[in-house]
Amino acid sequence: MRSVFTLLMMYGLMTPIAHAQTQGTRPNIIVILADDLGYADVGFNRDSSFPADRGIIPTPNLDELAEAGIICTNAHVTHPFCGPSRTSIMTGVYPHRIGAQYNLPNNITTPLGIPVEETYWSRHVDETGYNSMAVGKWHLGFQEGKYQPMDRGFDEFFGFGGGGKNYFRSLYDGTWYKYSKNSPEYNNPALYNTPKDNPNTNEYLDPLQRNREYVDRKEFAEDDYLTDVLTDQAIDFIDRKADDDDPIMMYLAYNAPHTPLQAPANEIAQFKTDNPNFENLIRNSTYITQSRPVTKLPVDEQAAQIDVLVENRITYATMVSNMDTNIGRLVQKLKDENIFDNTLIIFFSDNGGYTYSKGAVNYPLNALKGSVDEGGHRVPFFVHWPDQISSPSTYDFQISSLDLYPTLVNLAGGTIPNTKTIDGVDFMDKMIAGEDARPGEALFVLRPQNGFHNAAIISYPYRISRKGGNGSWKLFDVNTNPEQQLSGSVDGTPVSEIISSLEDQGSTWVASFKDVGPGWFDHERGNGHPHRILWYGEDNAGNTAAAVFPGLDNTYNDASLAITGTVQPYIEQGTPPGPVVTPDGTDEVTEPDTPTEPEPPTNVVSGIERTEIDLSIYPNPVENRLILKFNRPVSKLEVEILSTTTGKLVESISLSNIQKTEVNTSNLESGVYLLRVQGDQVYSSQKIIKL
Repeated sequence: MRSVFTLLMMYGLMTPIAHAQTQGTRPNIIVILADDLGYADVGFNRDSSFPADRGIIPTPNLDELAEAGIICTNAHVTHPFCGPSRTSIMTGVYPHRIGAQYNLPNNITTPLGIPVEETYWSRHVDETGYNSMAVGKWHLGFQEGKYQPMDRGFDEFFGFGGGGKNYFRSLYDGTWYKYSKNSPEYNNPALYNTPKDNPNTNEYLDPLQRNREYVDRKEFAEDDYLTDVLTDQAIDFIDRKADDDDPIMMYLAYNAPHTPLQAPANEIAQFKTDNPNFENLIRNSTYITQSRPVTKLPVDEQAAQIDVLVENRITYATMVSNMDTNIGRLVQKLKDENIFDNTLIIFFSDNGGYTYSKGAVNYPLNALKGSVDEGGHRVPFFVHWPDQISSPSTYDFQISSLDLYPTLVNLAGGTIPNTKTIDGVDFMDKMIAGEDARPGEALFVLRPQNGFHNAAIISYPYRISRKGGNGSWKLFDVNTNPEQQLSGSVDGTPVSEIISSLEDQGSTWVASFKDVGPGWFDHERGNGHPHRILWYGEDNAGNTAAAVFPGLDNTYNDASLAITGTVQPYIEQGTPPGPVVTPDGTDEVTEPDTPTEPEPPTNVVSGIERTEIDLSIYPNPVENRLILKFNRPVSKLEVEILSTTTGKLVESISLSNIQKTEVNTSNLESGVYLLRVQGDQVYSSQKIIKL
């Protein structure tokens, strides 16, 4: 019989988790993080109920690892989009405690980052003598000496500091570097790495970084694919360290399959050949044809939108397939070096998949990235470790990305100071034994949105969620149907009583940081982030209004959570970087009602919002001519049209002192292209469809 969870459980009166079996065993540790991966877009998470017309993506290498290890069916991250989620992964605490409710500003010059008083698990593991490397996406701060990977415990780094990157250097090479391939300086080693005098400092547009420096411009070809390059660097690290007496620790954070949706043209073609029914199935699926992104458009525009969604799903699928192939390459390297059996591999995604326009499928979960419904924060997750996991299994109890911190530090034989707040638990021995690692203890998801907080509370086997300022809590059972709302009573216990018990846990959870405001917003253009005035009662232009955040008393129906004073932004204590112990220390139904991280607005490429210069681009779909119209004259304008499949430039135009211009598209073949516009203070891009 299921019972209501009691307050005794909430206050931790439970049997302590034992570490006798695996603590201090010091395996090689590889944490592999996918980005925006759909819950159903890996084979190990699909069963026979999966509708084939959503598009089945083969992932044989991931499936082989998962099916030889422990598949976690009820794994969650702390936040439904990237930056706050990654904060929790590395710090072991909920992002709201430390003012990290939003993504960091998407500019490489920002002085902001995750507070240095929060020691990452990588620091504690590295201190035990591991050879450590971070590879791929960081998104936790740019400033050298404070926030970069090598400031937070990693011996080496290869990747990028921001929240995303174009997958081909050809798409940002000319934006960052001063000399083009047509310049004589391009072949002068002393000059070709020179950046522009005033390069665009958006995080998507700077070069890849090795340790603390940008890589040589010519180290990689313009069309080398990012996921391949990251894997090459990971394999190189294993090659250099496999014979060392000290074990390996690697944090391999792929950008895939996060936007921009880009894959090598030959791999897209090969995916279609290898999966001949994939395109026709999704093109004729009511999942696509009757989706909100299609039906909200006029009838005469729906066919073109279906083409876009199909194209996006295919490109996304190719990106996932490519990532799977690369993980297979990594595994083969571990086997070749005879260190595979004693290597712990943990694989998961930073949040749920972004459906429809970004290609993911989260079946059978509801909603998508950005949502407090399951599709936003319940993620694919497995643990593989041949030396300790001899009996493959499925783990249905809840697990959190918070749990990596104590689990990995304990495995390495490290010590977490008792002054360090940890919201996660060491799961390894309990998971191997098939036991609940946190009986009765809830997990929490909280997202500020449009003047209120959406929230979810997960405590096996239940989940409750609440959306909208006037919404009510709804109860779900993850073991029966994670998206079927329960009503009446469950095994004789009224639903209202179960909800009330979980709501009390949520209220207790937020009490200690109820007045902690965000330390930053992901952008501050114009009058500032639209939520700034909601938190602090004033925007950057001096406009004032009643502050409505955090409003947690409304979310959790608890008057004691009301704020009587002024919410203050979280300010880091300024602790120096380094090993310092700190004191006290169903289906997707709709797109999100506000953007997530930055999933860019229409005239945006890879997270770059358009500036005060307003640009209109029409018609789209286009036949013979495309019109670009600005709200004021632009002194210098560069217009480029690129293939979305190959990244190749197909047309380039330079103009001066214009406010409106026409671009001849009659010579373009039918298909989808990327239109990129740069001039004065505008840098914008959008997909166009050529009929």
